[in-house]
Amino acid sequence: MLFSLLANLAILFSLLALPLGNSQTIDVSALLAGGQINLIKTAYPAGAPYRLNNSSLGMKITAQAAMVVDKNTDLVLWQKNSTAPRVPASITKLLTALVFLDHNPGWAKPITVTAGDYRQGGRTYIYAGEQISLTDLFNIALVASANSATVALARATGLSAAEFTAAMNAKAAELGMNDSTFTEPTGLDPQNVSTAADIIKLARAAFARPEIRQATVSEEYNLKVLNNGRTYTFKNTDKLLAGYLDIQAGKTGYLDEAGYCLVSEVLNSGGHGALISVLGSATDADRFQDLKALAQWAFDNYRW
Repeated sequence: MLFSLLANLAILFSLLALPLGNSQTIDVSALLAGGQINLIKTAYPAGAPYRLNNSSLGMKITAQAAMVVDKNTDLVLWQKNSTAPRVPASITKLLTALVFLDHNPGWAKPITVTAGDYRQGGRTYIYAGEQISLTDLFNIALVASANSATVALARATGLSAAEFTAAMNAKAAELGMNDSTFTEPTGLDPQNVSTAADIIKLARAAFARPEIRQATVSEEYNLKVLNNGRTYTFKNTDKLLAGYLDIQAGKTGYLDEAGYCLVSEVLNSGGHGALISVLGSATDADRFQDLKALAQWAFDNYRW
């Protein structure tokens, strides 16, 4: 044990002595002092990627909290403030989608939008009195992060607002999201609380569902209202779908209290996946840049 401690200290001091050769390289001393990252992984699960370069501690990002995990083994490849409480904003909709799928009354069922479904925040895409299929509500809730559609989707399950929220918290507990609490389905309430680590658990379960996976990577979605023929094309809020990375699934989120948030499943050139969450990035562009930088760093510094 003493030998292992001395060896780890030797590695630590060697890392602190390294020059910062890149403007995006992490300030080692600051992160060590803050206890924000894990320096050394001594045990690797079977089939997990292994670290190629112990001299690089990751990328400097604007996100207040983040985590990178190997999809197949749950090995943590990098983390920053991963258990700190954060507001997840519209990433909450992934949990809403899971609860809806548990209580889906039938995809073809038409739902009449009510005035009570309206929520401020974001654009208004659907209007009271319009009839919309559940398939369309589900897709525009995830593709365009439409808040009113999300409320109508939850209502379509037949659960009351309180019952649906209870089901959300029960699902979160089932997924092991022990540091998360949810108060409503859209993510508009800053009292929804989660962590970068818990968002990874949510993403793993949500992205395993083909309905959610497909919706989140659709660059656009075409809606036709059943009772008046109105059509509208929704654009996805995830700018990484434009081809910068091999994105398999993802969800954005934003509130003033949350900052800019994003969670994605990304594949490297060998077809190996990583789940990445970034919470509290400084700007809309920064959340995408933060996730891109973390994905590239992980794929450059680990070998599968």
